Parts: sequence; structure tokens; C-alpha cells
Amino acid sequence: MALPGDTLRETIPAARTPLAPAPDAPRGGWTDQAARTTAVLAVLAAIASGQYAEAFSRTILAQTEASDQWSYYQAKSIKKYLAQGQHELAVALAADRPDAARKLASLEADASARSRRYDDELAEIKAKADALDASKRLHERRGARFQWAFLALQSGVVLSTVAGSSRRKELWFGALACGVAGAALAANAYLLLF
Repeated sequence: MALPGDTLRETIPAARTPLAPAPDAPRGGWTDQAARTTAVLAVLAAIASGQYAEAFSRTILAQTEASDQWSYYQAKSIKKYLAQGQHELAVALAADRPDAARKLASLEADASARSRRYDDELAEIKAKADALDASKRLHERRGARFQWAFLALQSGVVLSTVAGSSRRKELWFGALACGVAGAALAANAYLLLF
């Protein structure tokens, strides 16, 4: 049983949508490639931007952790100097009071042990703070390189878009060059070759 719409469809030629080219229409050539280039460069730029944001966040985190370690180092250093002061006071008092020499010798030994313990702790804290500072510098370097990669890739997106709309092939070649440069800069952000 035929429906009224079936016969209507048979009598009206199939309408072409503006997005689908006619089967016999010539392809766009390099302008189609320029459109694809724009899409690929935009995706790469988004990735570079995300990596920059991650590196920036890691830089801030490492800076905060390093600052905490340096503050801890200062606090331990102050405690060390207090222990040394107590040690020196015990030595001075022991010289003036021979009757309390045994008690003061015990205090002197305790203060000397604390001072040595603080020296060991300070060395450990300093090593950790230096490692965090190095991590911060690494993330800063990576972030800067991802930022340059994003800039190059975004320039490629703009050039590719303008090339496609103005039908200027030399701009598309410029976009390709920006894309290659941006990809190289992004790879360098991981490898840190330069």
C-alpha cells in the first residue's frame, strides 16, 4: 500500500543540502586541506594550552612546598642556635660553679646532642627544599615552552582560517609552517632540548 508521501517523494527530485556537494561537483582542493589544517592546529593548540596550565599549576604547587620547606628550615635553624646558646651557657656556668658541674655537664651533653641532631635535620630539610626549587624551575621551563607552542599553533589557526576564506595558498603554507614550529615547541616542552 502506497502512502501519499511515497508518491510525492518519487515526483520531486531529491533536494541537496547545502553541506553536501553534488556528486559531480569538483572538490575544493587545497581549501579543504586548509579547513582540516585549521581543525588539527586548533586541537593541538588546545592541548598545548592545557599543558601550559598544568605546568603553571605544578609550578605554583612546587613553589608553595619549597617555601614551606624553607620556613621549616629557618625554624629548625633557630632551634639549633637556641640549643647552641644553651650549650654555651651550660659550659660558662660549669666553669663558675664547680658544685653544680655534674648537673651542668648533663645539660651540656643534652644541648650538644640536640645541636648535632638539628644539624642532621637541617641538611635533610635543605636537600628537600633544593629539590622542590629544582622541580619548580623545571615546571616553569616547561610552561614557558608550552606557552610558545600555543602561540605558534594559534597563529597557524588564524593563518589557515584566513587562507581558506581569502583563497590565498601562501597563507596556508605559512599556517603549516606555524603548525610545524608549534609541534616542535610542544615536543621540546616535554624533552627540554633547547
